[in-house]
Amino acid sequence: MSLAVFEVTDTDLAGRIGRLSVGGRKIETPAFLPVVHPLKQQVPVSVISGMGFGAVITNAYITMARHPEGVDIHSLIGFDGVIMTDSGGYQVLEYGSVKAEPVQMAEYQAKIGSDIAVILDEPTGYPASRRHAESTVENTLRAARDSLPVISKKPPLWAGPVQGGTHQDLVRRSARSIAAMPFDLFAIGSPVELMNGYRFREVSSLVSAAKGALPPDRPVHLFGAGHPFMIPLAVALGCDMFDSASYILFAKEGRYMTSEGVRHLADMQELPCGCRACSSTDAPALKEMPPGERTVKLAVHNLSVMRDELVTTREALREGRLWDHLTYRLRSHPSLTGSVPESMLELMEQGTGIDKPRALFLYDEADLAGPEVRRHRERVMARHSKWHERLRLVVPGDGWDGAFMMAQSLVREADKDGLDVAFFHPFFSVVPAALVPVYPLSQNGFPAVVGRGVLRDSVSFLSSFVKKQGYSGVQVVCREGGEAAARLILRSLAARRIPVSRA
Repeated sequence: MSLAVFEVTDTDLAGRIGRLSVGGRKIETPAFLPVVHPLKQQVPVSVISGMGFGAVITNAYITMARHPEGVDIHSLIGFDGVIMTDSGGYQVLEYGSVKAEPVQMAEYQAKIGSDIAVILDEPTGYPASRRHAESTVENTLRAARDSLPVISKKPPLWAGPVQGGTHQDLVRRSARSIAAMPFDLFAIGSPVELMNGYRFREVSSLVSAAKGALPPDRPVHLFGAGHPFMIPLAVALGCDMFDSASYILFAKEGRYMTSEGVRHLADMQELPCGCRACSSTDAPALKEMPPGERTVKLAVHNLSVMRDELVTTREALREGRLWDHLTYRLRSHPSLTGSVPESMLELMEQGTGIDKPRALFLYDEADLAGPEVRRHRERVMARHSKWHERLRLVVPGDGWDGAFMMAQSLVREADKDGLDVAFFHPFFSVVPAALVPVYPLSQNGFPAVVGRGVLRDSVSFLSSFVKKQGYSGVQVVCREGGEAAARLILRSLAARRIPVSRA
C-alpha cells in the first residue's frame, strides 16, 4: 500500500493540480525538477531554489561512486527542498551497464536521505528492437521485485519505472506490472532520445500507453522532459512531474530556450526575455563572455523559461483553458502537429469540467478534437430523441450570439407547425434548441470566417445526426452570414436522400 499523500485540487483535460506530501514537505504539481549534479553543479543550487523550484533530482549512482560509505544528500548539494534521486538508470542507457545491484542502490538511496527514490531500472532507449525492449521491461520488473524488501520499509517514497519505449503493448504490460507493486508514484522512462529528435507523437503515444494502465491516485513522473513546449503537452496528457538537465546541456552548446522552441545564441541579435539573466546583459555581450560564465547565464535563462512555461500551464489548467494553451503551443513546431493521440482524447474529456467560468474560444480544425466539442457531439448523437418527424434547422451565421434569444420563440412557432428546432453551429454542429442555454453552446466565440474544413466536418456530422434520428425532412432557415454553411448543408442532406427545403 502506498504511503504517499497526493491530493488533487483541479483538473482539466488529463492534467491536474495536486499536492504531494513528501517527508513533511509538499510539492505542488505539475512540477519541474531541474537535474542537479551531486559533485560538479555549475548553476548554484541556491540560485535554483531562489527561482522557486521546490524540488530537484540528482544522481545517487554518481554520489555513491564518490561517497560509498554514505552522505546526507541534502547537505551534499545544499538544498533543503525535496530531493529525488535517480539510481543509475541513465548511466545504463549511456554506457550499457553500471557497477551496482538493485538492492544495493535501493539501500543506498534510503541511507543518504533521498525524499523520492527510483529503483535501478534498465531504460529501453530509442531506437530499440522488440527483443531489446522486452529485455529492459523484464530486467526492470526483476529489479523492482528484488528491491521490494527495501521499498516496503519507507521512507523514502519510491518511484516505479515504466519501460518499453515505442512498443506500446510492452509499455502497458510494464505499467500494469509496476502498478501491482507498492510504489508511491510512477516514472515513465526512455523519452529523451525521442524528444531530442522532435518525435513528439511517439512520446505522446508512450505516455498514453502508460497512463491507460496506471491507477489515477498516484503521481506520474516523466523522465527527461526538457523542451519548453513539452510541458503543456505532458501536463495535458496527465504527467504530474518531469525532470531534465536540458537547461545546462543546451547552455553548454550555446542554445537559448524560448516558449516556442530553442534558438542558437550565435544567430541572435537581441535577447527577447526579461529574466534575471537576460535583463543584466545583451546578446553581443553574452556572446563575448568567457565560456563558463556564458554557460551559467544561459542556463539560468533556460531555467527561467521552463519555470515560466510551467507556471503558465498551471494557471491555464486552473482556469479551465488548458486546451487553448496546448493548441497554441502545438503550433510552435510542425513536429507537434497531431501529437495528441486519439486514445487520450476520451481521458482528456473525462478530466474536463462540464461548466467553466469563462467562454470557450474556438479557432480551427484542431478544436474539433477539443473535449467540449467531442462531449457535445457524442451526447447529442447518443441521447437526443425527436418529438416531430421533421426538423427546422436554423443557420444563424453572424447572429449566433442571438441564438439563445431566438430559441424559445422559434420552438413555440415550430411546435405549432409540427417541427423540431435545432441550430447549426460551425464547431458543435447540431444544437437542439432546448440545449442552447447549456454551457458552452452559447458561451463561446469563433472567427467571423470559419475554415471550410471545419464547416465540412460539422455538416457531415449534422447529416449523420439527421439520418440517425430518422427525420423525414429538414427545413433550412438561413440567417445573414450563414449562406456558405447553408449551401453545404443543403448539398449534404440531398446527397443522403433526405428531403430538404429552404425557408
